[in-house]
Amino acid sequence: MGHLVRGCLRACLHLEFYETLTNAEIRVYKVLPEADELHIEKGKLVILSSKTVIQKTKHLIGSGYTDDEGNYNIPLSDRYGSGPLEIDVVVSDKGKSKKATHTVQFTLRRLNPVWRKNQEDKEFIFNYSFNFKFWNQVRTELDIWTIIGHIRAKEDRNTPVKGVTVAAFDTDWINDDFLGSALTDSKGQFRIDYKGLDFKQTFLSPMIRVETPISSIPGPGVYFKIYSSEGVLLYEEDRNMGKTQERKNIPRCFDIDLYI
Repeated sequence: MGHLVRGCLRACLHLEFYETLTNAEIRVYKVLPEADELHIEKGKLVILSSKTVIQKTKHLIGSGYTDDEGNYNIPLSDRYGSGPLEIDVVVSDKGKSKKATHTVQFTLRRLNPVWRKNQEDKEFIFNYSFNFKFWNQVRTELDIWTIIGHIRAKEDRNTPVKGVTVAAFDTDWINDDFLGSALTDSKGQFRIDYKGLDFKQTFLSPMIRVETPISSIPGPGVYFKIYSSEGVLLYEEDRNMGKTQERKNIPRCFDIDLYI
């Protein structure tokens, strides 16, 4: 009879909006008695060094990836008999941008699992939701920015507008930066992920791509365009909207509703 660790991971992105951790790698280690414990109960992201990750490799007893719903299912090696486990999470910005990716590994928890029998194995279930404060640290390390929102009909300001493409732009001194676009779902909701390099450029861009210091440009100043499924422009904001108080220097996760 083997051992199986399974569960679901999600994270608070904004207020009551949670995202599932898709394609995150979960690594399960057998714990050494003398090992230091670094986990998120302390409220601070502690990124494991490459040296530490290599040192832990010989104690790795199982690994796998979360699916589109944030679920993971990891069979453990026969080398595990009993005792505490350490669960690490490996996340990256892959899929958020076409630019070079960055990966971080951190320890989620050290646990003394209580095993229960199923038909073929002993299983331990561990679900976890990352709070906003911690997850914001992860997103900052990976330089991930997000715009979430809804498109609704202006007649009643309630009816969702589905199947339209929302494009976001950053108002710049010379050339405005395209941040990304997304299709609205059946609820009229959209999500655009982008990176700091998509808007933190000097006045020399795009000929010379030199990043502007973060302290100079905390966040982009955004405005939007909306297109039909046939590519017809349905809605266009003046680029100067990106200079207004409510749109300039938006936070890492920005929530907005638009009406067309």
